[in-house]
Amino acid sequence: MITVFGFGVGLGVCMVLWSWRTHRERAVAITMTRFRADPTNLAACERDERSLAAERLLYAVVATCAPLVIFLITSTAGTPVPLGVCLVMGVVGSVVGFQLPVWQLRDRAKAARSDFRVSLSAYLDLVSVLLSGGAGIETALVAASRVGAGASFEAIARCLEVSRASRRSPWDVLAEHGARIGVDELPELAATIKLGGEQGARMTASLVAKAESMRAKQLADIEARANAATERMGMPMVVLFLGFLVLLGYPAMQMISAGFGG
Repeated sequence: MITVFGFGVGLGVCMVLWSWRTHRERAVAITMTRFRADPTNLAACERDERSLAAERLLYAVVATCAPLVIFLITSTAGTPVPLGVCLVMGVVGSVVGFQLPVWQLRDRAKAARSDFRVSLSAYLDLVSVLLSGGAGIETALVAASRVGAGASFEAIARCLEVSRASRRSPWDVLAEHGARIGVDELPELAATIKLGGEQGARMTASLVAKAESMRAKQLADIEARANAATERMGMPMVVLFLGFLVLLGYPAMQMISAGFGG
């Protein structure tokens, strides 16, 4: 009986894999259409919708088949896990596996935006220094992007290269990039640069003020996360204290109940 069941499970898994290979493109297309991820998160992590959809489907299939494999192994060992439990685990696992890549993408995009804001404040300081030295706006933008290292400075440098290649203003390209990755500070910076480039307004003071405001906001966010982490660290202490009280109170309550029973 177990051999027949194992053969059936193996055949089912093979059919699922064959169906996955046959209808993979269609399944990916449906996932991309009906369960689209946030485009700003994809842009911030430099991911495309197709690869994310394929990853979501793969996670869902693996999470669905894992309980069936566990059931087969435990049945072979003679101590099978209840089939109903495995089915519930498969359904829950499919939902969690389907959404797990989206949750991971959201966390990575949030971290990428935070890193970009830190680099952007440093970039503003560099641009301000170059402008104070008498450099032009576009010269300061390009030179500052080449001084720094990291993904954020590389992204800014690519935007400036696109602006030169397409003969567009750098502030327009920077604004589009900021809107694409979900960093509002970059369109604000582009508006400031555009104001200085087209109307001759003073740039250095405004860029320094923008950099200082961004650093103040970043410090406030760091402090808020630190306070939240401190509060989370206090929860285990509360649980330990409650457990200690239960440990101390249980013998006394046991003695009292035994006395009343006697």
